[in-house]
Amino acid sequence: MDQESQQVKLPRGARRRARTRASLLVAARKVFATRGYHDATITEITDTAAVGVGTFYLHFRDKETIFNIVLTEGREAIRQQVREEIEHEDHPSLSVVVRAIFHQVYAQRDILRIERTGEGVAARSGGPGMLLEMFMRFLEQVPDLSPFSEEEIPLLASLLEGLMDRAFHCWWDEQDEPGPDLMADRVLHVMKHGFPASLFEEPQKPFFNHSSLPQLFE
Repeated sequence: MDQESQQVKLPRGARRRARTRASLLVAARKVFATRGYHDATITEITDTAAVGVGTFYLHFRDKETIFNIVLTEGREAIRQQVREEIEHEDHPSLSVVVRAIFHQVYAQRDILRIERTGEGVAARSGGPGMLLEMFMRFLEQVPDLSPFSEEEIPLLASLLEGLMDRAFHCWWDEQDEPGPDLMADRVLHVMKHGFPASLFEEPQKPFFNHSSLPQLFE
């Protein structure tokens, strides 16, 4: 049963409260995306939602509470939309999953920007992050991951998560390019080819000498 169907069965007062709460969340997302967490005010949120400040406190304890609800619901929406995008595939490949994630994160990139403005405030769940959980579940269903072992799945998932997360950074500062398809192409290229074999071989010519070692770790 979808949310609209559930609301129809609620008493009139409950439906009104649900609509007001939803309006406040939409308004908060707009204000946080424009002003950032620290500069946004509850008054700006209530003005945008066309309700009184007192009404805000009937639904949320404070600004931090609504901020984290906006992020939680935004992340869950991305997760659900990725699931819907790949569910028509009988056996989705990693490329399909990666492209679906990029498409949906790009479509809701304001969530990335909002989260960044509230670093230190954004709640962290006790479990794995959204991307890590997605990749763990995907890899656990792959019948053959050789030459990797089952014990190395968490490491592989973390590597995939790190590549994706780093790629998202380019959309943090109001940048819309490169788009999701080009970014997916770049990340998939790195995933497919990995590190150059030369990095793991004894070089004929040293990459650096001992005198340069201190600078590497400064």
